[in-house]
Amino acid sequence: MSVRSQSTSPKTGAARRTDTTRSERPRAAASLDVWLALDWSNSIHLGTLEEFQQVQVCTLNTLYELIVINHRGDVRVRGGRYFPDWTAARLAGCTAGGSFLKRLTINLGLQMEFEIDCRRIITSPVRTITVLQGALPSELH
Repeated sequence: MSVRSQSTSPKTGAARRTDTTRSERPRAAASLDVWLALDWSNSIHLGTLEEFQQVQVCTLNTLYELIVINHRGDVRVRGGRYFPDWTAARLAGCTAGGSFLKRLTINLGLQMEFEIDCRRIITSPVRTITVLQGALPSELH
């Protein structure tokens, strides 16, 4: 099974803001109405996957490989600077960058949130999700 975004362009060298003033407009992720209106059909819920199911998630910046350990969110993850090797973590869910979290779910356009050693790791936005069939990677046997 594969879920793909329709069009996502990577960010290109935008200048950083140096002023510290905040915009008066609320962030989209902070609005409950916006959150409730999101399209959840482009998502994978860990509860629908089998234990030891492999999933590849390509974000704006990184390709992550996940192996589902259980339906409570325990995974093995590899990818990016925080997970250069297979690492035990908990997939909390996905977020739009605000205080709302869709538990145990990976959704296109949102950011995955992992918990490891009482730390929170938040990825860049998800571009593709692919559920793989087949054997586990040999280094995990």
